[in-house]
Amino acid sequence: MANPVLFNSPQKQWVREYFWLPILQSFKERSGSQLRYLTFAGPEGFDIEFFVGKNIFELDHVRVWEKSSEAATALLSKFGVNFQVKIGEAYTLCKASSERQFFPHGVINLDFTNGAFSVPRPKAIPPSFEITANLIAAQKEHTAPFVLLLAFAANADVDSEIGKAFVQKTAFDIATKFGFTEPLFDLTRNPDKTYARVLASVIPCAVIRQGGESFYDVQCLGKALYAPNNSKVTSMLCFAFEFSYDFPAMSETTLQISTRFDELIVNRQKESLAVQLQEVNKILKKAHSKRKAVAS
Repeated sequence: MANPVLFNSPQKQWVREYFWLPILQSFKERSGSQLRYLTFAGPEGFDIEFFVGKNIFELDHVRVWEKSSEAATALLSKFGVNFQVKIGEAYTLCKASSERQFFPHGVINLDFTNGAFSVPRPKAIPPSFEITANLIAAQKEHTAPFVLLLAFAANADVDSEIGKAFVQKTAFDIATKFGFTEPLFDLTRNPDKTYARVLASVIPCAVIRQGGESFYDVQCLGKALYAPNNSKVTSMLCFAFEFSYDFPAMSETTLQISTRFDELIVNRQKESLAVQLQEVNKILKKAHSKRKAVAS
């Protein structure tokens, strides 16, 4: 059973309320319709409870993928027997034809507990990015705009050496393509202390490329880093992306489409590098110091 204190720490609550919530409120207002929500909720469903309470979703429009039958039972007990929970691994469910009937989703929240590049054996693509690729493909069938929320463990020891090869190559590409050398420099200088910052540059560029190759214009709306309960050993990196389908003209050739989207992808990647990383623990510490000063 997941630790409720870990997954509902003050830092994670800040991410939901001050990072993700304003983005979802804006997206819902612009969509003008009820949003459907796909999430990895955990046994307590803290994100569901919060967003439903803020009128972002209705409970009937929430669907959970949960690998633990015990956690699924806890969710059904909390939200009712008709609550939509599908037991299984996300890696399998994202490819299951039986799940296609529940698409499209307006918001997809992939709150991973492992690293983005946790690759146990040689693969062409890390499993987490294989999941996002399959979800993008499922969304594309409906050409639906959506918001993708992502969270990954960001400690230097969570990704395998095989996975870190992806990080190294992406950091090198960013340096040569944009002249943005900080991620590559951080990897060679002190990766144990700077790995999360490296990932904050690398992951958005990968997600933007995935979406662009499926004709989505993908914007990185924000990044946040936090240590739950001020942990010294655990850190989490969170993102928000908005996907807007950019219909290619039926008269465009494959080369024209490829050229146009290559330019779009590169521009969005460059924009993502300028998005500031919000360090949640520092923000909360500063707010606490201000309150303490006022009280005294």
